[in-house]
Amino acid sequence: MKNWIVAATIVLAIGLLSLIYLSTSKPQPTAPELTYEVGGCLDQVMDEIRRGAPIGSVVEVEVEESSIKLLHHLRYVCCAEIRVELETVEEVDDQILLRIRERNAGEMCRCICDYEVSMKISGLKPGTYKLQVIGVEFEDMPVEVLWEGLVKMR
Repeated sequence: MKNWIVAATIVLAIGLLSLIYLSTSKPQPTAPELTYEVGGCLDQVMDEIRRGAPIGSVVEVEVEESSIKLLHHLRYVCCAEIRVELETVEEVDDQILLRIRERNAGEMCRCICDYEVSMKISGLKPGTYKLQVIGVEFEDMPVEVLWEGLVKMR
């Protein structure tokens, strides 16, 4: 009988300590998540991207609660298959660096299109974010910072 009371007391104490720990522990932050959509060719012209030539690029930014939306107007080859990934999330000089890399998983050709790459980074906490769009990576062609900006999340 005594063993049963001791065992029940131990189980109750462990349960109580677990409950106290769970109620006082801070929730673990989640990593930012990137979702994106690449619109098809809006306008096509016969030309080509030359090695080392700048890529046409304009970015619009919209801040929402815990997320940032980017609309990247990109002038690039029409046979491209654009993929986007969130490459870097790190703190640098009181800013959180978010580096977005655009890759061409398709081909290289002699026509140029205007694309709209719509991106959303969600799961962000308040702070100052330095955003960089890097690209467009394809085989051994050099990449560059296509756009860079600062965004404050409240």
